[in-house]
Amino acid sequence: MWDRSFRWQRLARVIAGVVTIAVVVIGLVTVSQTEAASRASDGVREISREASPDSESTLACDVPLELAVRKGGLVYREGAGGKAEIVGRVIKVDEPRGDVQRITVLLTPGSKGAMLSGGKLRGASPTTSVEHAFRLLISPDIPREEAKIARDTIWPAIEKHVLPNLKERVTKEVTESFDDLDDDDRELIDKSVKELRTEMAALEEELLNRLANRAWEVIGVSGVAEGVLRKTGDAAGNSYEKVKSWVKGWWGEKEEAKRKESDFLTPERAAALRIALEEEVEKFLKEKDKEIKEKFNKVLNNRRAEFVEKFETKWGPKLYENALVPSWLEGEEGVLEAAEEYANDFAQRRLLTPEGGPRLLLAYALRSSLGITQDPLLVIKPEATGKVEFEWIMPRLEKDG
Repeated sequence: MWDRSFRWQRLARVIAGVVTIAVVVIGLVTVSQTEAASRASDGVREISREASPDSESTLACDVPLELAVRKGGLVYREGAGGKAEIVGRVIKVDEPRGDVQRITVLLTPGSKGAMLSGGKLRGASPTTSVEHAFRLLISPDIPREEAKIARDTIWPAIEKHVLPNLKERVTKEVTESFDDLDDDDRELIDKSVKELRTEMAALEEELLNRLANRAWEVIGVSGVAEGVLRKTGDAAGNSYEKVKSWVKGWWGEKEEAKRKESDFLTPERAAALRIALEEEVEKFLKEKDKEIKEKFNKVLNNRRAEFVEKFETKWGPKLYENALVPSWLEGEEGVLEAAEEYANDFAQRRLLTPEGGPRLLLAYALRSSLGITQDPLLVIKPEATGKVEFEWIMPRLEKDG
């Protein structure tokens, strides 16, 4: 009886062992096919790569100490359409050497060898404000490009919808202001004009002499004689008509004497004289341009404080209310349409990927400004320079300290 019981116990233990081994095998096969097992396997391989990395999988670079790079920080590359691609992580941070420290980055298998020929490791500190976030999005050399694009998009709308009415209103306001000056304004302008004429007296005399000489060159003796004869003929004819009218009136017939007033110069000589005088004035202004500006600026500087005070307290607000505001309101819709067009274009080029997601810089700006990450942004930019160098994505300004 005891022997039989022993045999059954031994058989039960064998069967239980076989079942246990089968369950373990089946479990291992099942678990090995799950995502968790795949991640675990990748983790084991990554640990192995970090323990003994090769030269193609790592890059070392000196970065500013103020960047505050930490071990484990991710490294990115800007992919097609501005997508953020994780290409590695920081596996080592050396002790600081002055204001720099050397970091070592382990690249992913897919990015292995990307920096063998050299390139830039570009970095940016976390954005702590909206101003910093915006500077990150448009730095480092983007502002000049964007200013040109914005000008080419918005300025034509301003020229078309705002400037024509603004020019017309400004001209009207200036004209009416001179017709309706108060005593203070008129006194200031009269003093300025008087001082300017005093400063320009010598130039004015020189110009008059040159015009007189040029007029004599064009008209000449023959022109003067011709004019005198024309006027003498008119005088004789007018005297004859006057006597004739007097005689007819003596006989009881009333008739107004017809007077003839010919121009001193013939139309041809008058046209030639006008052209000559215009040329002489233009030539004079070109020759005396520097001297005229100096004298004008001298008078203006003497009265600068008074003119500035008038413009700030009276003329400026009046032009703003009567010219700028109504002109802007009339053309506002067209300008805003152009501004919206530029904003949409900026978003497509700088902020969003073709699929509508955030680009690399925008994604980082959002994550850092919201406190999701405190690590700096590190981006590789492969270039055939033969060495790896650091470059700021968002250069510091003097006001940053």
